Parts: sequence; C-alpha cells; structure tokens
Amino acid sequence: MKISTGEKVFHLFNALFMTCIVIVTLYPLWYVIVASFSNNAEVMKAGGVMFTIKGFTLAAYAQVVRFKAVWTGYGNTLFIVIVGTTLNIIMTAIGGYFLSRKNVALQKYVAVGVVVTMYFSGGMIPTYLIVKDLGLYNSTLALILPTAISTYNMIIMRSAFAAVPVSLEESAKIDGARHITIMFKIMLPLIKPTLAVLILYYGVAHWNSWFNAMIYLKERSKFPLQLILREIIRPPRKPKKRQKALEKQHIKV
Repeated sequence: MKISTGEKVFHLFNALFMTCIVIVTLYPLWYVIVASFSNNAEVMKAGGVMFTIKGFTLAAYAQVVRFKAVWTGYGNTLFIVIVGTTLNIIMTAIGGYFLSRKNVALQKYVAVGVVVTMYFSGGMIPTYLIVKDLGLYNSTLALILPTAISTYNMIIMRSAFAAVPVSLEESAKIDGARHITIMFKIMLPLIKPTLAVLILYYGVAHWNSWFNAMIYLKERSKFPLQLILREIIRPPRKPKKRQKALEKQHIKV
C-alpha cells in the first residue's frame, strides 16, 4: 500500500512529538545522575540546566555512604514496601473476590459501604486518634495497617474477578474446591496483569509515602527513606533555647 503525503506528514509529526515527550520525561532523571557526579559549585553555576558532568567528583556518594541514617531508612522502607504491599494484595483480593461473587448475602450493602469510603473519610485527626488508641503510634505498623486496602484498587480487582467465566468456578466447586482454593489457585492466576498493576500501585505508594511517617513516628531509627531525605534537603530547625539565645545577641538565624 502506498502511503499518502498526509500520512507521511502525520507520522513525521507524531514521531517528533513523541521524541520531545521522551526527552522531557527523561531529562530530569538524567539531570539527577549528572548532578550527582558533578561539583556543587559547577552545578550552581549551570543555573538548573546541565547535560554533561562538570567537575567530576564522588563526594556526594561518599557522604551518603557515611550517613548511616540513609541505610536505616532504606531498610525501613523496604520492610514497609514488602510487608505492606503483600498485605495490600491479600486484603484487596479477598475484598474484590467477595464483591464479585453472585448470590452473596448483604453484598449490595457492603458494596455501597465500600464505595462511600472513597468519597468520605474521618480525616487526619480522627485517624491519628484511632492509631494512637490502638497502640500503633511510633510503630512501623502504623504505616501499613491503616492503609491495608484501597477502595479504588479493590474495585479494579473486583472487575477483574467478575470478568473470569463463572463456569470455571462452578467446575471447581463440583470437584470440591472451596472459596480459598478457587480464589488463590484459579482466579488470581487468571488476572496476573491486573495483579501486577496493583502491586505496582501499592508498591510505589508505600515507597513515596512520607506524610504518615512524619505524623505517626517519633523515633528517628524507624524513619523511612523519604523522611531521611527530607531532613537532608530541609534540615530541622535549631532548638528554641538556641534560637532565643541568638536573638538576645542580635544574631540573625
């Protein structure tokens, strides 16, 4: 088939446009890599745009290696991501399986109650009080249990389960399989793409989460990596006593 001039122009424009999108997307990542190997003074002179390494140095990496809190933060974050994501998938699968089955008692009422939580929540203060009353304050579990399930992700899981032919479930029941067996050995293997997407959603959410850790954790040894990086970028303020002493001496902080 011959390609018309209009189609050639469209393909050319499309290729250029997508190339620009890729460059805009990848440049921030490239900048971080280049800046990490560059001298601080040279980075400041570059004015925010830099494509090559300037003043090659490994000082930044040496400082990170010596900063023990980074490694502790990595360990805490990996624990939260692995344990939290595993619990998320299990809870989401159970909830999605229940909502996708037919002829289940009170299913409609439970579904309505679940959907309502997508639009209305108790808020930060009630959640904080519940976490504290449950004895989860200053515990890593405070970052895992309150977010054990996402309503939006459960609805996605429910839709995936509902798309599986009912005949497979009926055949399994004839062979004596119970719901646990049907869910883990038949349903979940058939929805692997959805499962992979939800694992990605939950994993990224746990990895990037820092606000809950800032609220519920007080011991620095339990901080995830994101809080440690936040401290590096924005160091904690000086103590009030030190602040007042400097103010008396008319020293600006």
